[in-house]
Amino acid sequence: MGNVELDEQKTQTVTLRVKGISGLVQHKWDEKSKMMMREKHAGIKTKNRAKRDPENEFRQSAYVGKQSGKFGFPADGVKASIINAAHKDIGVEKTLVRKSLFIVGEDYDTHEKGRELCLMETDDPIMREDMVRVGQGSTDLRYRPEFRNWSMDIKIEIDSDVMQLGTLINLVNRAGFGCGLGEMRPEKGGSNGRFQVDKSFEIITEHINLGETTYEYTKEVA
Repeated sequence: MGNVELDEQKTQTVTLRVKGISGLVQHKWDEKSKMMMREKHAGIKTKNRAKRDPENEFRQSAYVGKQSGKFGFPADGVKASIINAAHKDIGVEKTLVRKSLFIVGEDYDTHEKGRELCLMETDDPIMREDMVRVGQGSTDLRYRPEFRNWSMDIKIEIDSDVMQLGTLINLVNRAGFGCGLGEMRPEKGGSNGRFQVDKSFEIITEHINLGETTYEYTKEVA
C-alpha cells in the first residue's frame, strides 16, 4: 500500500440560538429517588413512602447551572436530539453526525456532577401534574416544570471537512421539528420540547485550522 497523505483537520465552532415553539418539560431525577433505586437494586427493603412534597419535586426536576444559577438543558440531550434527526435516507447518517459534532456546555448542573448544560433564556416554569405509568400497569403522579417561553444558545463544534454550516442548520431544524427535547417530546409520541433556529439571531462561527492554529471569526444571519 502506498503512502497516504491526510490533510490537517479543520474544525468549526458554531453558536446557534434555538427558540422553543412548544413547552419544554423537564424531569431530572432527584437524589432521594436515586437513593431509593440504589437501595432497591441492593436488596434493601424500601421503607414506607414518605409524604410527598409536590413543590419540592417540581423544583428538583429542573436543571440549574452551578455557576450561573440559570435554568438549562443537558448538552448530551441536545446532541442526542440532533443525532436522531439524521438518517441515511436524507443523506446524513447518524454515525457520521455522532463522530463529527459535539455540544459545548456553558455550565454544569448544580447536583449532577460533570453534567454539562446549555443555558436557557426563559420565563419562570409552571408546575405540571402528570399521570405516568411506572411499570406493570401501575400509575403514579409526577410534578415537573414546564417552560412555556424559552430559547437556548447552543455552541456546536463540528468537523468542517465532513459537515457544512448549512447542513448543520437544517439538521438542527429537523431535530426541533420531529425529535424535540425533554419529556413528552415528538420522538416519544408527544408534542413538547419542539424548537427552531432563531433566524433573527446572528450565527457566530469560529474557523480553526488545527495545524497552523489560526483563528477566523465570522458572523452570519440564519
